[in-house]
Amino acid sequence: MPGPVSLVATALNGELPGAAAVRDVDLELVSGRLTVVTAAEERTRRTLLRLLSSACSLTSGQLVYRDRHGATDLAQACARDVAAVRHRGIVCSLTLRAPHPALSCAHAVAELAHRTVDEAATELAALGHGHAVDARVGDTRGSDRSVLPIAAALLHPAPVVLVDLTNHTTAEVRDRASARARRGGAVLAVTDSLIDGLPAGARTRLLTAEGRLL
Repeated sequence: MPGPVSLVATALNGELPGAAAVRDVDLELVSGRLTVVTAAEERTRRTLLRLLSSACSLTSGQLVYRDRHGATDLAQACARDVAAVRHRGIVCSLTLRAPHPALSCAHAVAELAHRTVDEAATELAALGHGHAVDARVGDTRGSDRSVLPIAAALLHPAPVVLVDLTNHTTAEVRDRASARARRGGAVLAVTDSLIDGLPAGARTRLLTAEGRLL
C-alpha cells in the first residue's frame, strides 16, 4: 500500500431523513489499526457508517481524508463534488451495491471488491462461508447473504475499510478484520455486541443510542 492513510472525524454531526443522528463524533482511523465501535441501536450504526463513507451530507464538523497527496475535508468537498469524494479510497460494506442474484457468491464478491474470483472464494472460506462459494446469490439466505458485503469490503484494495459486522462477531470474521488492518488498512468495524480477543493496538468505542461516541 503506497503510504499511510487516515480518516479523521472532528465534532462530526449528521442526520439522515427518518434515521438516527450522530452528534459531535470524534474518531480517528489510521493505516494498520483496527477500531471497533459497538452500538446497540441499528439506525445509529448505519448513520455513522454512511456519514463516514460520505454517502450522505454532513450537518457540521470535519471529516478529513489524508493520504500521500495531502488532506481533503470531505465534509466540505461532498457539497462541491460528490463524484470526487466517491473516488476517494474508502469502501463501506453498507453502501456497496447489491450483487446480481444470478451470480455465484464468489463472483459477486469478486465483482464488488475488484478482485479475482479465486481471491473472493478464499476470503469467503476464511470468513467461515466456504460452503456458499458456488451458491447463487439469489439462493442464499441469512448469514450467507449478509456476509457478502463484509467479504467484499475486507477484500477491497481501498485503504480505508468501514464494515458492519452486525450478527457476524465470530472468531473468523474478527480475525479477517484484524488481518485487513495488518495489511495496512485503516479499518472500522461496527457491531451490535462486544467482540472478544481483539489484537493488541485495536481500539474500542461505544456509540450511544443518542448518537454520541464514548
